[in-house]
Amino acid sequence: MTTRTAPSVPQAIERAYWLLGLALFAGVVEAIAHTSTALEGPDADVGSLAGQLAVRVVVYGAVLFVMTRFRSGRAWARNTLAIGLGVFGVASLVMEPLAWLSAGNDPMSAVAGLTLDAAVIATARLTHLVAVIAAVALMFRPEANRYFTRR
Repeated sequence: MTTRTAPSVPQAIERAYWLLGLALFAGVVEAIAHTSTALEGPDADVGSLAGQLAVRVVVYGAVLFVMTRFRSGRAWARNTLAIGLGVFGVASLVMEPLAWLSAGNDPMSAVAGLTLDAAVIATARLTHLVAVIAAVALMFRPEANRYFTRR
């Protein structure tokens, strides 16, 4: 009797998995920074913040679950991550800055008045964005495609 061994996870998939983990971590950092900034003001809407955090916890938990299925070679998980994070996630990360720019705000004045909170949020968002784009690119490398077609 021969024993079938599962194909090893290609390096592109491993890297994509860890980049998605980095993106998830950056999202958590950004959420914490946004929350702490919002709670500083006298008009803090704690109920709204709690609702936003609850949504993020559910979304991040779902992403983490799909990431584990992706790593084990499930094609549906790769497609879900590519569409969910690669399309909708990237759009959500760039909409706010683009809306801010299209409202006529000056990027140089934002840099000149940069606070620590804003720097943390911007760094987390940029890290999140770059990690997702790189992960999605790795998900469709030839060795990744072979891995998903063998499953």
